[in-house]
Order: sequence, then C-alpha cells, then structure tokens
Amino acid sequence: MNGKERVLKTLSFEPVDRTPWVPYAGVQTANLIGVDAETYLKDADNIVKGIMKAYELYQPDGLPIVFDVQMEAEALGCKLKWSKDNPPAVDVHVLEHKELSELTLPTEQDGRYPIALEASRRLVAELGDKVALYALICGPFTLALHLKGTDLFSDMIKRHEKVDEVMRFCTTVCKDLSRMYAATGVDIIAVVDPMTSQIAPKQFERFVKPSTIELNRYVKSLGLKVTSFCCGNATKNIELMCQTETDGIAFDENVSMTYAKEIATKYKVSYGGNLPLTTVMMFGSPLENVDEARKEIELGQGVGYILSPGCDIPFDTPINNLVAISNFVNGKPSSLELLESEQQFHEEDEAVFEDVEIKPGQVFIEIVTLDSEGCPPCQYMCESVKKVLPRYEGRLTWRESLVKTRAGIMATLGVKNLPAMLINNEVVFDNIIPSDNELIEAIEKRIG
Repeated sequence: MNGKERVLKTLSFEPVDRTPWVPYAGVQTANLIGVDAETYLKDADNIVKGIMKAYELYQPDGLPIVFDVQMEAEALGCKLKWSKDNPPAVDVHVLEHKELSELTLPTEQDGRYPIALEASRRLVAELGDKVALYALICGPFTLALHLKGTDLFSDMIKRHEKVDEVMRFCTTVCKDLSRMYAATGVDIIAVVDPMTSQIAPKQFERFVKPSTIELNRYVKSLGLKVTSFCCGNATKNIELMCQTETDGIAFDENVSMTYAKEIATKYKVSYGGNLPLTTVMMFGSPLENVDEARKEIELGQGVGYILSPGCDIPFDTPINNLVAISNFVNGKPSSLELLESEQQFHEEDEAVFEDVEIKPGQVFIEIVTLDSEGCPPCQYMCESVKKVLPRYEGRLTWRESLVKTRAGIMATLGVKNLPAMLINNEVVFDNIIPSDNELIEAIEKRIG
C-alpha cells in the first residue's frame, strides 16, 4: 500500500496497514529551499521545488499543495500584507468600501490562481501516483471574514440576511476553485475554515453548516474526497463539523484526541491531528517529537486516523524534528545524533516583554496568539482591538504575545486556548472574538 492509497482508504473509513502521515508543510517548504514565504507563494517553480523537497525529506503519505487561505480574498480585491515567514494576512477588507454586488467571481486567470493551479498540475504529474495531494481552499465563513472584516460578527447578531448573502457568494467562490483544482488531478479538497472555531454551536448551525454541506456535496460530485480543517479550540463544533457530509476533520492540540476520535468514529468520519506546533514541533528536540507522535498514534490509532500537525507548520520549525517523526512513522531508525540534536535559540532574535503597570483609569490588553500574520483567528482578535482603540486614546495600550517565542510561551500561563484576550491580566475572551459592543463593555467595566 503506498501513501496515496493509505490516505484515500483512511478518508473512506477503511482499515490500512499503518497510520498515515500528512505533514501540513505550507510556507515551511519555502524554508527548505532557502526562500522567504512571499517569494515562495508568488512562484509556481518555487512551490513545486518546495513540495518535492518536502516529499524527499518527510516521506509523507499526503501533502498540501498551497497552504494560503488568503488567495481567494486577494483575487476578490482584498489587499494583503505580506510576510517573510508566514502566509500573507488580509490588510484591507474589500467589502468595507464596496458592495457585494460589485464583486465578480474569480476565474483561472485572477490573482494567484494561475500560480496555484500550475503548481498543482505539475505536482500531480510528479507525485500523483505516490502521495495523496490536498488542494486547500479557504472555507466560506473565513472567506466572509476576509471580505467583510469583524463587522460580520455584528451582522450575525443584528442582520442575518447580510450574513446569508455573503455566505452564499463565498460558497460559490469555494465551489468554483474546487472545480478548477479538480481539473488538475488532485485527490482531496481541504476546506480550511479556522474562523469557525470562534463561534458558538448555534451560530455554526445557523450560518456555517448549510453552506458547508452544499460545498462538500459539490466536491464529492467532482469525484474527490473532502476534508474540513479548523484550528483553535473547535471542541464545541466538532460534532457539527462531522454532520456536514465531510470525509474527514482536522484539528489542533486544543481539541482532545480522545473526544474527537469518539465523535468522528460515531459518524464514520476520518480524523486528523494534533501534533503541537510550537511547544513540541518548534521548540522540542527530535526525540521529544518522536515521543509526541508515538503518544498521538496510541491515542488516535484506529480506522480513520491520520497523524498530522495541528495546522500549517511554522516557517522556522526545525527540519530534524519532522525528519525524526517521518522516520518513526515509516519504521526507519533515526541516528542517535539526529535524535539528540536540539533547537538552537538565538537570544538576540527573541522578544522580551516588559511588565506593564496598570494605572487607574487605564486598561492594558494582551492578546496571546500563534501569530496574527499567519493565523486568521489571531488576526481578527487583534483587529477587534484596533477597531475600538481610537475610542480610548491615551487610556488603552495593547500588545500581541506570540507563542512562537519563549516570551510568548510565558504569556500563555493561565491561558487554555488560542487566541486569548487578557484585559488587565485577566483572561476575558478565550478562543472567542468579541463583537465591538462586547469588547467595549469589557473595557468599560475595567477602566472605571
């Protein structure tokens, strides 16, 4: 059984010879070939070269082609903020200055669609008979946030028809891109909808579930498998995700593997995760990564389980950590030198956070994130603060603490989920992005 067969059988909820291994190597593959994330994501040659290098080093059963959930938003007119070591972030939301009726559906020639589709065709030709190739698309709800910004949360309370309208449009965008990818010969459409971890189950059922069912049925009609990716603490919505007629769900370390396995098995849905991205994959040794992979396989193994990271692997994740996991999964011994190698920290590159004195009549907000440059839930948590900041000029200070740094990891003490917002050192919004009114109320309560 080769990797492609192993993944596709697992997504069909059939037994396989061993646990499949699918490293979500997105911009981390740029690091493998010595280029930055922006250079990588703007060039099909680089994408093909990076994925081929990941295939060589990580011995995977499946691989994503392009892990960038901002590509559709860019093609629709959103302005992006580019980064050297992350996928881009949406910087200007197009529906803040245009009406939905003014937007036109992207074609194969718009934005970076041609780059992604060319890379897909070439990788199918190179690897299509060996590994399962995942084409990632931005899920309808996250795309709606990209287009409209945090105003969408207010509309979910007051103007349901506005949300329905934009969700219908975004679902059509998703179906169109799925059709384009299907024509290249990929095996799986992965619907990446991380913002669904930030809403309550009743909102998921009302606004997300109908669109996702429609999209998943369409992908299956194309003859492809479809999976649902969601980072953050998606525990409250795991069962609803399994009810969307998906073939598989993928989640991060915020979700209990035991719980996800129980729910997914109930619906005969494949389940994938949940190697910790930062505390283990970035900052652990190769031996610690092997131990973590062994633990996750022991918890998750069974019909339907795929070993994978919690999300897109960070750019600076040590290559040896991934190689060690790959060797373990494939039953190949790792050298003692490899297993004992450690991540080397560069003190001069590490952020140092000063203690903030909280004075009467003032408020300090700290947002603990994976990285707002590459994580949509983290981005929109930060945007919610930026939006109310002018209201409290001179009285509100804030900062983002990234768990991709040791200082950021220290800031997570007492924080259960990411992203989290602390106001005056108290966790107030935990894995839920507040509406304008909710945040203002929380600030007013503490500012006196």
